[in-house]
Amino acid sequence: MTEMMFGPPPAVPFEASPSRDEVEFFQENGFLAVERLTSDEEIDWLRRIYEHIFDPANAGQPGGPVDRSGVRIPEVRGKLQQSFFPEVHFPEILQTTYVRNARRYAAALLKVDASRLTSWGHMIRKAPGGRAAAWHQDHAYWQPEFDYYALGVWLPMHDVSVEMGAMQFIPGSHKLGLVKHRQEDDPAENVLSVDPLVGVDLSKAVACPLRKGGATFHHSETLHYTAPNATDQARLAFPMEFQLKPVRRQTPVIMPWVDEHRAAVGGPSPPLYVADGQISRL
Repeated sequence: MTEMMFGPPPAVPFEASPSRDEVEFFQENGFLAVERLTSDEEIDWLRRIYEHIFDPANAGQPGGPVDRSGVRIPEVRGKLQQSFFPEVHFPEILQTTYVRNARRYAAALLKVDASRLTSWGHMIRKAPGGRAAAWHQDHAYWQPEFDYYALGVWLPMHDVSVEMGAMQFIPGSHKLGLVKHRQEDDPAENVLSVDPLVGVDLSKAVACPLRKGGATFHHSETLHYTAPNATDQARLAFPMEFQLKPVRRQTPVIMPWVDEHRAAVGGPSPPLYVADGQISRL
């Protein structure tokens, strides 16, 4: 790991653990909204790292923003910017109350020992005018050659409304398993949406606006969506994934949309395992 640039997180103690009712709700619905997962002071500290990463002056630098295809990009109105694995370049993130509490929740919701879970982060900036993130499952983006057991936590850096792009979920959709997806645009861009033939009943969607400090959790096979950012402020979110180490399958899962992306970019990338700031190959 590199030397910490931003110093340790603020020493503001805040411990959060899921209740039995919250665990049962997650098991039944595949998602959970939590009123508070960390302190305002820590979010303000995280936002300093966030704004450093997304500063246009840092485009093209390690940890700098990329688009969905992995191409490093400057800020463009309406363009979704992402920074994958920021904890690799800013290891102080792993010392946060956010990560500690999220790991405790993830272990309880997935019903595994916390010591078996590792994490990786993914910062997202949806500019004003930013498009919707279509209904999809996280698992649809992953490697067909491996089995996964994981969930995502989604922490905004501020209050977030439905109009700004708060998370929305289809309750119980994690029980469907991995469903068919399609490439929305050029397969090289790798922007996925659930295939219309799956028949998602959008009338069942549950939107989860959050106050600063709140977060949502969702199973890797829960269908979720965020609306276009219809406000004049950028939507800043810091999701993380908590998972058991993926296990290689004897036979890959059939995922034609992944095959299309691989064909567009010249073949599969080496499968990586990012675990608490350490990158290795599976």
